Amino acid sequence: MEESLIMGEEWIKECNSLLGQLRESSKVENPDRLELVRSMHIALLAINHSTLGWLQYVNNPDVMSMFNQDELKEIHGALNEIAETYILHDIEVTEKGIQKGLSLIKHDEEPHPFYV
Repeated sequence: MEESLIMGEEWIKECNSLLGQLRESSKVENPDRLELVRSMHIALLAINHSTLGWLQYVNNPDVMSMFNQDELKEIHGALNEIAETYILHDIEVTEKGIQKGLSLIKHDEEPHPFYV
């Protein structure tokens, strides 16, 4: 239990550090294009960090068993809302990219399959 508490405290420190970086990057007045891209990079790293943490939680029955039904419903609702908003934004930006010719750029990568 003590080790997981320490790990949880470390996780919170990492999250607070990422929040600080996000907030600092959003305070930049009149950011140029490079600063905007740098800020987006920080945001995506923060989302990735959070997502990896959630996957560790959700894939661990010992962790999930600590939450009651109502708590799981609340978490489920919040995550679904966040995911829907994020995916809708992803679609919107991708459509704008297609209009700008993004789909004409040759990709050497294979398509990324979706795994459940």
